[in-house]
Amino acid sequence: MKIPQRFMVVDDDATSNMICEFALRRFSPNTEIKTFSNPETALKFIEQSYADQNTCKSTVLFLDINMPILNAWDFLDIFKNFPAHLIENFVIYVLTSSIDSRDKEKADLNPLVSGSLCKPLSTNLVRTIFESDLHH
Repeated sequence: MKIPQRFMVVDDDATSNMICEFALRRFSPNTEIKTFSNPETALKFIEQSYADQNTCKSTVLFLDINMPILNAWDFLDIFKNFPAHLIENFVIYVLTSSIDSRDKEKADLNPLVSGSLCKPLSTNLVRTIFESDLHH
């Protein structure tokens, strides 16, 4: 996978967002990074920013599983109803601090999710994602 035009992080924990942004910035200093602590705000941003398929940006989205308003699964239930041209611009990874194997299984079964990752996100983990994808 080539480096996207935009990284997005959706996590209700501000510290986690800061760690993700730091790791992503170290991995790809020139890629746009958007962080959201409210998943509803992120969905509105996606819907508005990707409405015109001519201006869509390739995006890797890191989505926290456990959030109080909308969890990752609720977020994905809304996201899957967006237009196909919009969805095609996204590669989604769920983030979790949980070691619950059911979360990993649920992520593996969701066609919108490319994988599940353990928090905290690190530059090495991001690098591994991009390098392992090149070998598939």
